[in-house]
This record gives sequence, C-alpha cells and structure tokens, in this order.
Amino acid sequence: MRIATYLLTLVVTLLPMGAFAQGTPPAVDEATRLEILGRLNQFLGNMDKINTSCTSRLPVSSDMQVTDSYLKMLDYRVRNLERNLKAIDVRWNNYYPTQQWEISQDEVLMAKVEAFELSKQEASDSLEVRKQMLQALHDFSDARTYMEGLDSTYNSLGKRTFQLSLTSKTGPLLEKQKMKEQLLFATVQEKFDKAREVEKYGLVSSKRMEELQDMYAVLKNKSDAIQAMEYKPLIQRIKDYLLGLAAVAVLLMAFNMLKAKIKAARQARENLKKYKDALHLNGQDEYPTI
Repeated sequence: MRIATYLLTLVVTLLPMGAFAQGTPPAVDEATRLEILGRLNQFLGNMDKINTSCTSRLPVSSDMQVTDSYLKMLDYRVRNLERNLKAIDVRWNNYYPTQQWEISQDEVLMAKVEAFELSKQEASDSLEVRKQMLQALHDFSDARTYMEGLDSTYNSLGKRTFQLSLTSKTGPLLEKQKMKEQLLFATVQEKFDKAREVEKYGLVSSKRMEELQDMYAVLKNKSDAIQAMEYKPLIQRIKDYLLGLAAVAVLLMAFNMLKAKIKAARQARENLKKYKDALHLNGQDEYPTI
C-alpha cells in the first residue's frame, strides 16, 4: 500500500515536468500577467514615493535654533512616514504570496518584485537614520534646557556645602550634600554625552556646540569645587587664603613685568625707526661707523 502511494505521488510530481519538456506554454495567461504587472507597478510607485520622502534631507539647518514645536512637527512627519511604510508592507504581504507562483514564471514581474524589495529596504534604512537624527536633536535641546536650569541650583548647593564645611560637627551633612551633587552631575554628564551625538550628523553649528560645552564646563567647575569642600580649621583656611593671594600677586607681577618688556621693546623699535628716518632725511643711507 505504501509502495502504491509512493508511486502515485511520484507520477503526479513528474507530470508537470514532462508537460513542460514537451513545450507546453506557461500557465500564466496574458490577461493575468497584465493584471499582476499593474498591481506591481502600483506597489512600486507608492513605495518609491515613500522612499523619496525617507531619503530626502532633514529640513534642519545647522545654524538655526530648533524649537520644541518644530521638533514635534518633524516627529509627526517621521511617524507618518513610518505608518505609511508599515501599511504598504502589510498590503504587500497579503498580496504577494497569493501571486508568487505566477510572478515566478515571468522575468519582468520578478524584476518588479526585486525593485520593490530594494526600495522598501532603502526606505526603512533611511527612516531609521532619520529617527536617530531627530533623537540627537531632542537630546541636544534637552541637555541645553536642563543645564540652563541648574545655575541657581548649583549656586545654592555651593553655598550650602561651604557653610557645612565651616565646622566639623556638620561633616555627615556635608557628605550628604556632596553625594546629592554627585548624583545631579551624573545626570548632567549623561545628557551632555547624548547631546554630543548630534555632531555626527552635522545638525548644529560649531558655535552652538561650543555654547553647550561652555555650559557644561561651568557646571563641571562648580561640581569639582563642591566635591572638594571639606572641614578645615580656621588657621588652615586663613593660611590657604593668604597663599592664594600670594599666588595671585606673583601672577600679576609676572604679567606686569611681561607687559613692561613688551612696551619697552615696542618703544625701542619706534625710536630706531625714527633714527633711520632722520638719517635718510640727511642723505645718509647707512648707519655711521667709527
């Protein structure tokens, strides 16, 4: 019984091969082929439109100030493209399997399928890059807004930690404030690192990036000062203060000496020029020699 079933299956399988070997025309008639071709062209045309929108340049200039409302508008466009891409993909997945055999019998139809798949892949990849670019812009704007709002917070923290460092009895409270600041600056660092991703896409100018870096540097200096706060006896504080004043005085002295030397060199150069001009007026082109 099993042998008979096997032979029957083999005969059914080999029949189409024998038929095509004898020159039987393809099973797809011209009307069906034209109908499938029309549908494939429609799919391909719609996908190409989506692809063009996904690959077009993001409407953002590096020197423009991107507002939150403008970012929301760009987000809406990206979400709309994503919905359109998913919608056409769903329709394609419903249609293509039903016509897969007929399409496989015609090279033109197969080429249309290949073009559609390539266009879809390109659109998907480009859309993903566009989403990353928008996220980078969001991170940059978020970091800027966050750091701008921390100026008064850090001033209060600095004042509080300084007061707590004046006596040894408030040591635990001082460490608590320093830990609080440490956690706060960890968020600053995280947001700043994310914001720097925008440089990869050239979406902000070097000037705007420098402004963000300056804001970060100011907060970093304040953070370092707060973390360096510790209790010191009054004598030690006075000593450190005087040493600081002495260091500043030395720097000012060196600066004034350098300034005086530059002024003297400039004056000597001007005097030499006047002397040469005077010799030229007297008809002497060379310096007098002894």
